[in-house]
Amino acid sequence: MNILVVEDEEQIRRWFDLLIRKTNVDMSIAGVCGNGREALEICRNQPVELVITDIKMPVMDGLELIKRLKTEFPSVRTLILSSYGEFHFASEALKLGASDYILKAEVTVEGLRETLQKVKSEIELERKRNQEMYLLKSALNENQYALRSIYFSDLLKGLPSAVQEFENKMNTLRVPLKKEHLTIMIVSIDDYRNALQTSKIRTKELLDMAVINIIDETLQNEAGNGCGFLYDRNLYVVLVNTYRIGDKSVRESTLQYAHRISNHLNDFLGVSASIGISLPYNDLSMFGKQYEEAYEALSQKQFFGRRSIVWFQDVHNMYLKVNDMDLHSILSGLSHYLERGDFRHVEMSVLNIIDEIEKHMHVSEKDVKTLSLEIVFLLLQKIRELQAGINDVKGVLDAGLPHEEVMQLTSFWEVKSWLTGKVCQLLEAIAALRPLYSEPIRKACEFMCTAYAEDISLQQVADLVHLNKTYLSELFKKETGVSFNDYLTKVRIDKSKELILSGGKISTLAEQVGYPNGSYFTKVFKKVMGMTPMDFKQAGGGTQN
Repeated sequence: MNILVVEDEEQIRRWFDLLIRKTNVDMSIAGVCGNGREALEICRNQPVELVITDIKMPVMDGLELIKRLKTEFPSVRTLILSSYGEFHFASEALKLGASDYILKAEVTVEGLRETLQKVKSEIELERKRNQEMYLLKSALNENQYALRSIYFSDLLKGLPSAVQEFENKMNTLRVPLKKEHLTIMIVSIDDYRNALQTSKIRTKELLDMAVINIIDETLQNEAGNGCGFLYDRNLYVVLVNTYRIGDKSVRESTLQYAHRISNHLNDFLGVSASIGISLPYNDLSMFGKQYEEAYEALSQKQFFGRRSIVWFQDVHNMYLKVNDMDLHSILSGLSHYLERGDFRHVEMSVLNIIDEIEKHMHVSEKDVKTLSLEIVFLLLQKIRELQAGINDVKGVLDAGLPHEEVMQLTSFWEVKSWLTGKVCQLLEAIAALRPLYSEPIRKACEFMCTAYAEDISLQQVADLVHLNKTYLSELFKKETGVSFNDYLTKVRIDKSKELILSGGKISTLAEQVGYPNGSYFTKVFKKVMGMTPMDFKQAGGGTQN
């Protein structure tokens, strides 16, 4: 017990301080001072449980001090130091709430000990009662919250009995809520994992109760109705009847309630929160839909790292869903580049798609994850099509189940990092497993090796492999290292060398390998081999120095 002695005469203060210490009662002297104003200042800066005060003092007397203590610190008890001629003041002090009075002329160590012990026992008894009352209220609140959660969870599931019992349940649970103009908010504490370490409450159960209490009190003060309940880990569902208030629309009023809840959670618990808000409905059968709307609004902002208060309609209006046609187009484009062996274009296309989503934030979390999985599955399917040996792809295919990995990701940037990493990993595996040339280039080379005697053009081959002529030219040079014409020339000259060495007539070689005349053939042959066809024949296939 902490005691404060208030007496304007210094000698009496010292004497009384000494008497208190001689009583050997388990207590400490919080301080001594000369008037009521000083006493109030001490009480404001440190815990005091008992004030022993004189009545007549300058600046602020004992009676005024008792009145002020009763207002500012109602739990602080007071004892009056009185003289014989001041009994009527002592009587008034008792009426104001003083616990007892002590006559200065008759005070003894034994009498003071008895008085202090009595006050100490009263304080301890009151503290015990308060604790029991707090535990009782907590238990009642906890039961109320549990019953509330059970009922509203049934309502979210759309149980007909829950819809029919709404009004009776609201009366039973003492929740001031009507079924008309009902709006749902979902509150989620940001960085919930660290909230228990950083907030003022250190256990999950107490934190949940504190959040619900703050929600309830805020709604009662702001809207005059509503309540909250814990639906799932870090998902607090808020129900409130929203109406147009004066010049404020329903949307403005609802957003104001949400901001008040967010501010109070920060002020009283030291935690920040995000809130998703549904549209208002008058039909309880829409309760589940409202939850989905609020959750979608909350998830969209949290997924993209924009923790704030979000109205569902705002998110819904900016959605550009990745529907089946969009997804099909994206995957078809990637497949096209894969078939060409243009892995750089595949990688850049994926980056462009994901950057576009990040820029506009117009795709839901579900659709971002679906798109990412489809891209990864496309690449995995390509690996299987290459019919690689199990040892070659074991590291890729055993890296984990993509859908299970994606389910663990909670933000857009985690999904982006996962997807870009997977794409690079799988493209490397495909590049290692695929043939030297892509299918279009293999077909082009095979055609030139069999039809070299014909008048072959780049356009003719482009039509054969179903590619744009310009793109085929670029892709051919990229994969083979030589141009289309240089490759065709090499095929024709190699064939002419075979014919010369096998005894073929030089005069007919030009036509046999696809050149219009012997003169042009000789010119090309000499440019490639450094000698004429005749010189090559005479040298027996050797080359000149």
